[in-house]
This record gives sequence, C-alpha cells and structure tokens, in this order.
Amino acid sequence: MARPPIKALFLDAGKTLLTEREPRPVIYARLAAELGGHGDREAAHESMSRAFAELPQIIEGHYRFSLEWFRSFNARVFGDLGVTEAHLDDAHERAVAVFEDPTTYRLYEDVLPFLEGARERGLIVGIVSNWSERLPALCQGLGIADLVHFVIASADIKAEKPERECFHRALFRAGAPGEETVHVGDHPLLDVKGALDAGLRAVLLNRDPHSTPPVDEEVTVVSSLDELLPLLPAVEASASSA
Repeated sequence: MARPPIKALFLDAGKTLLTEREPRPVIYARLAAELGGHGDREAAHESMSRAFAELPQIIEGHYRFSLEWFRSFNARVFGDLGVTEAHLDDAHERAVAVFEDPTTYRLYEDVLPFLEGARERGLIVGIVSNWSERLPALCQGLGIADLVHFVIASADIKAEKPERECFHRALFRAGAPGEETVHVGDHPLLDVKGALDAGLRAVLLNRDPHSTPPVDEEVTVVSSLDELLPLLPAVEASASSA
C-alpha cells in the first residue's frame, strides 16, 4: 500500500539547521574566567553534563530550557567553575546574552537552499526544537524565520522531544496528520524515535562522517539536507501518480 504524500516537514534546530561557532563548554569556560572563575573547558563540559542529567524538568514552575530554568542550570555550572555566588546572576545574564545573539551561531551551508526548495514544493515547514522561548527571535536574526511557517520552542509549549505532546502540538500548528509529516533531526532518540512514536515519519540527519548512529534500517539517514531535498518531489510525484 502506497504511503500518503508528504504535506508537512518539521526540522530540529541545533546541529540540524545551526550550530555554535564555538563549543558551548568553551563559551562557559570563557565567561567563568571573565568573572574570576577558572576557564577549564573539560570541567565546564563535565559540569554541564551533570547539570542536565540531575536537574529536574521543572524547577519552581519553570520548564526545562526556559530562561528561568537555565538560571538554575547556569548557577550550578558557573558555581562549579569557581564563580562566586555574588557574581552568579551576572554570569547568567552574560550567558543568556551570548546564546541569544545570532552571531554566536552559524547556519550550515545547505540550510537556506533547502528551506527555499521545501517551500517551493508547497510543503508546510516548521522548526521544532528543545530550546528556550527566545528561539523564534534567534531564527529571525539568522534569517530563517521567514522561510518557515512556524517556530516551536519546547520551553514555550512546556513539552519537549521525544515526548509525543511536542510533536502533536506541531502537527496541530501545521494542520497535517502524522503520516503526512516528516521530522528531520540529528538525534536518534529525541528526533527519530520521538517522531516515530508520535506517528510521524522521520529522517536522521547525521552530519558527522565518522559516526554511525543506531537507528532502524528502515529509517532514512542523510549526511546533508542537500541529499534530502531531491527526495521530496519524488515522494510527491509518486503519490500523485498512484
């Protein structure tokens, strides 16, 4: 039985459309050093990993990845890096300013052509990411907000990938059923399994040529969005001729 045609396309943000120009642990280490702490990149990486693993999803009513949730996260990380309690609020504000600044990031070279091509094919395109409530403004600053129909940040909807609710909220925004929607992302669990469990189709974008992510053999894996774009008209053409 032929699969229905694709009507909507969801895209992850980090490591799919954009990435930091410097690794996050480097940024945290530099900010800590500026405030009297120690700029140890490895220590920053270890502290960030522990904080993400140990902090609850909701802190005093603030959902994960929201700016106020990150206040607790940043206090933990900068404290581990030797920043004194008197400077933790300043450290948080500096970190927020850095990660809200579009110049902190770069778009992958295939992103703009892909977004333009996807919209030319008549697809409803949305960005769906585990991110703070400032993601829409960041996408605007990076010049991609006007190339998609909507941007959903997990902190805004209080649901995050791989939770089904996150994908279902995006489907509501798109006005499309899951079987006619493809989600594209870099994470086998958050993006691929999450989308499949929510009833969507999924594509894994693996930009690292040295890794082989664990995914089901039936899941399409591409190394760039350039590889995915030519598949879209073929799907539509085969559906229209069925």
